[in-house]
Amino acid sequence: MRVFHLRSKLYTADLESGLHYLLRVELAAHKSLAGAELKTLKDFVTVAAKLFPGRPPVRKLLETLQEWLANLPLDRIPYNAVVDLVNNKMRISGLFLPSHIKWVGCQGSRPELRGYTCSLWKLFHTLTVEAGAHPEALDDTGFEDDPQAVLQTIRRYIHTFFGCKECGEHFEEMAKESMDSVKTPDQAILWLWKKHNLVNNRLAGHLSEDPQFPKVPWPTPDLCPPCHEEIKGLDSWNEGQVLLFLKRHYGSDNLVDTYSADLGDASEGGPPAEGQDGERGHPSSEKPHGDQAKSLHPPSALPPRPRRSEGLHQGLDLKLESLNGAAGRREAGAAMPFLGLGFSSLDMSLCVVLYVASSLFLMVMYFFFRVRSKRWKVRHHHPSV
Repeated sequence: MRVFHLRSKLYTADLESGLHYLLRVELAAHKSLAGAELKTLKDFVTVAAKLFPGRPPVRKLLETLQEWLANLPLDRIPYNAVVDLVNNKMRISGLFLPSHIKWVGCQGSRPELRGYTCSLWKLFHTLTVEAGAHPEALDDTGFEDDPQAVLQTIRRYIHTFFGCKECGEHFEEMAKESMDSVKTPDQAILWLWKKHNLVNNRLAGHLSEDPQFPKVPWPTPDLCPPCHEEIKGLDSWNEGQVLLFLKRHYGSDNLVDTYSADLGDASEGGPPAEGQDGERGHPSSEKPHGDQAKSLHPPSALPPRPRRSEGLHQGLDLKLESLNGAAGRREAGAAMPFLGLGFSSLDMSLCVVLYVASSLFLMVMYFFFRVRSKRWKVRHHHPSV
């Protein structure tokens, strides 16, 4: 019964943990972002900022990141500038994203199973459903009136940033085959559902499959009886009912905040206070018990997090070491404060912009007064008759 309940709900903790891993770990494999990579990041953050249905402090962080990326007058940005904003180094009031992983519906029976990939699929499905429910959210973004906007953004994110290159290649093959046939938001929702089931079918029996969560066609009959119908003795999908189920399951009304990280000092613009957000992933106000506590245990596939006093960036360095070896360590090192003086790269980029603007202003004023001086001399030495 408990497993059924976990499968029937969408948990904020899973979506936020997925965003945390995406923004603080997966993107960290890129020392800087420019060209197509930067465009892909901007588009993905725009879609997430406009459609993510989670808690207000997380939405505000995504919106702030989107506005900063859209307005920054640079064609290349360092990753550490992005992570400084995600970590709210500027201490802007009301911004927050949990800085650790806490799986609930995505918890596997073993630490290395499910987790991030599960949360990423949930995030993608949620974005397609929200785009259908709130098409006006994408107004003035360049994505309005485009039923493929979310799918194409997901496609480019997976191709550009997703750590499993083989998975990205398979997704790209599926996209090339049929994504252009999507003409409505409802078709976008169903397209992603069909391809998710294709992926599950391909991975059934693979070592990555969790025996407690077998990769079978989804939704299963116990979750959505009307989604299944029998035609000539064969089980078949009722896609109209599947669409209704997907809209309900991935809609904001089905999003549950149970076990989500304590918002801590988000209202003050800072990270959670010490002890408010347990390192092992349980909110202080509501701790699960027994096997429920075990199900929420963060994956040990990621290296153990250091104490907070050792700093978030050191924890990021350890995670990257497990993913990318020495290269990962170099990338994490780039996320340290600028020159060790406490200035973030965001601070420095803003200083550069202000310096350039001030220089241009001084040049304009110099030429203005120089021209005025010349005119005054002309009038003085050649008085009119």
